[in-house]
Amino acid sequence: MTVADIIATARFRDNLAAYMTAQREDRKAIRASYDAMRKMGGAKGFKIPAHPIDRVMDMSVEDFAVEFAAVLAKASKRPIAERQYIKQLGQQAYNLTVAQYVVEEYPELESELLPKSQTN
Repeated sequence: MTVADIIATARFRDNLAAYMTAQREDRKAIRASYDAMRKMGGAKGFKIPAHPIDRVMDMSVEDFAVEFAAVLAKASKRPIAERQYIKQLGQQAYNLTVAQYVVEEYPELESELLPKSQTN
C-alpha cells in the first residue's frame, strides 16, 4: 500500500477522527479552565493563547485527510504552523493505521506496536 492508499482507508479516517476528537476536547478543557480563572478574578486581561488547531478544528475528517495529503505533497497553501500541526496529527493517525495493518499480519508484534488502549 502507498501512503495515498492508507490515507484513503476508512481505518485511517477512524483513527484520525479519534485524534481530532481528543484534540478538540483538550482545547475545550483549556478554554473552560481559562474561563473559570477569569470568573474567579484571576487571569484578568489574558486570553487563551492562539493555537493552529483553532483554525482547523472545524474541518471534517475527510477535509483534514485531504489537507494532510496536500501537506505531505508540499502542495498546501496554509500557514506553516497549521501545516506543521496537520502533519503532526495526520502522522500520528497514519502511524497507528500502519501499526494496525502490521499487527494483522504479525499478531506477535501487537504489544510492541500498538498503544495499550488499542490492544483490547
